[in-house]
Amino acid sequence: MFVSLILLFLLTAVGAVPAEENTPPPAETAEPTVTISLENGKTYSGRLLADYRREDGVGLTVLELRDGAFELIHSEEIVETRKTDVPFRPMTQEEAGQSLLDDLGEGYHLHRTKHFVIAHNTSAAYALWCGKLFESLYNAFTFYQSRRGFDLGEPEFPLMAVLLPNRQEFLDYAKRDMPSAEGIAAYFNRKTNRIVLYDFSEIETVRKDLQKKKKRASADIEEFLSRPGASATVTTIIHEATHQIAFNRGLFLRSGPYPLWAVEGLSMFFEVPDPHSTLGWSFRGSRGKINALRLADLRRILAADSSDPLEEILREENFHRDPIRTYSLSWGLYYYLQTKEPEKLARYLKAAASKPPYSVWSPEERVADFEAVFGGDRKAFLKNFYKFIDSL
Repeated sequence: MFVSLILLFLLTAVGAVPAEENTPPPAETAEPTVTISLENGKTYSGRLLADYRREDGVGLTVLELRDGAFELIHSEEIVETRKTDVPFRPMTQEEAGQSLLDDLGEGYHLHRTKHFVIAHNTSAAYALWCGKLFESLYNAFTFYQSRRGFDLGEPEFPLMAVLLPNRQEFLDYAKRDMPSAEGIAAYFNRKTNRIVLYDFSEIETVRKDLQKKKKRASADIEEFLSRPGASATVTTIIHEATHQIAFNRGLFLRSGPYPLWAVEGLSMFFEVPDPHSTLGWSFRGSRGKINALRLADLRRILAADSSDPLEEILREENFHRDPIRTYSLSWGLYYYLQTKEPEKLARYLKAAASKPPYSVWSPEERVADFEAVFGGDRKAFLKNFYKFIDSL
């Protein structure tokens, strides 16, 4: 989940493992770098993403930094905003990796893949497995979306992930991003643009010599994937990585607004593990696999609910009150539309992604925008939806 994980939608070492494939540095954009100075003496430089200031200076100003992170600033704290002659340039993989190491401190190493920069204080084998899992998902995502009318470009920023060695260090790290990470196992933070997770096998807490014994460590990963709870681990990782890929490739606005039901529905569509794969996950075909756990919950919910079950997830007013309910409904709605109405779904998502950064999308507008694409006869829509779910 965003945070099993949705709790985290906030507006709110040093030896590097060589990259599997180096990527060229990103092209400079035509946009200038903007420097903002605050009353407290801090200065930030980046791309101006949003500037919603009233005449009295009160409002919200958002900079996008070179690593892709957002800096949200209370506009009334700004003493100077200066547009420079320097074009805004996203970090290269090398720069992003060094930035991660500088932030995390001693004990962390880098593993780079074609699209991801992974900072880890785990075994090299665990980082290698995560990297392969991420890239496998990235390729599947490209294949799937291309068949639904999306010609998504490459991410503007390197996709960054932080792998902590154990549960306790994960909880400690997460304090910088949220009040508490109890009850969650991983998350994607839209503000920092990072995936954060830990070594679910916690191999490092048992043996400290894995960095020197790669073959032995690889066997440990294989043993870990054979455990009964491994599928849930793979599900969590894939779910969060899908969020990161979808937001960074422009399918959804990372700055918002976005349709939360579609964001979560898409990640649950991809999260289905494959115990027969050496990675623990695979994607076959353009339609994907049925998420059996979500389907079971959804059928139970629909059987007990005679009202309109979709209104609440479209309006998003109480989305987190009952996550099992809203997540199951979101998966069901997404799976139904991507199967039966893929062209309309693509049109709806493109319209949502065209909204201004950090703009307000009211519950009433969310419903109206949905009905503008899929029709306003909710009774007929629900009849077809229920029939489809029963057929799975």
